[in-house]
Amino acid sequence: MTPEHWRDLVDAYVSGRLSADAFKRRFTEAYDEAARTRAPTPSAIQDLAYVVQAYAGDPTARGHDVADDAALMDAALIALEALPAPAPIAGETRAADERDPSPPVRPPEVIVHVHTGGGPFGGGPYGGGRGPETPHVRRAAFAMGAEGAVGCLAIIAWLLLGLLQFFAIAAQIDAVLGWGPAPSTIVAFPLAFVPIIGSAIAFFGAMDVWGWNVIVAGVVFLALPALSLFGGWRQRRHIRFGRGP
Repeated sequence: MTPEHWRDLVDAYVSGRLSADAFKRRFTEAYDEAARTRAPTPSAIQDLAYVVQAYAGDPTARGHDVADDAALMDAALIALEALPAPAPIAGETRAADERDPSPPVRPPEVIVHVHTGGGPFGGGPYGGGRGPETPHVRRAAFAMGAEGAVGCLAIIAWLLLGLLQFFAIAAQIDAVLGWGPAPSTIVAFPLAFVPIIGSAIAFFGAMDVWGWNVIVAGVVFLALPALSLFGGWRQRRHIRFGRGP
């Protein structure tokens, strides 16, 4: 595809003639074909490809590193501004020259950088490292990566808290009912992931068996699980009403 063809495709989405899903499908097909045939691709299109590939039209399928409609539209506008403007038709140019005998003013040039190694698909002129990116694309990629890292740390912390809660529940069951380590462990496993009941048993187990202070036990087994439940409820509520994370 020529830069003019890329501009027409992006303009169709920006002007509303193509939906976001249809634009992603046509853009991906054209970009794959360009990568397969090693056709030169403007740098603005290569930058836009990162956001297009990360876009998800279904709000329920969006995670911390998935682009939404606003990010896709912003990236498309940036690419459209960087792409060269369409050349005037010859007949229209002659008519304009006849009306205005003054010499034509040369429009400012738009420099298109062709990557020698970059792009998300690897191989040849479109493979290897990432090519030059606009500041908006870099900021969007950094934000999505930071949110993904925070999400991973939150999952690890939740798993560690669940493991600690499991041992506290097993210790409390063994101390109160005297079942022994093996039966107490079997019963404690499902209870460790029951939000309210498991947290309450672990709270008393930490105080009665492990000798924890009531404030420390309350923060670890009551306050932190409550914050986790509240955060999960807010996330599901945002996704349900389509407002994103």
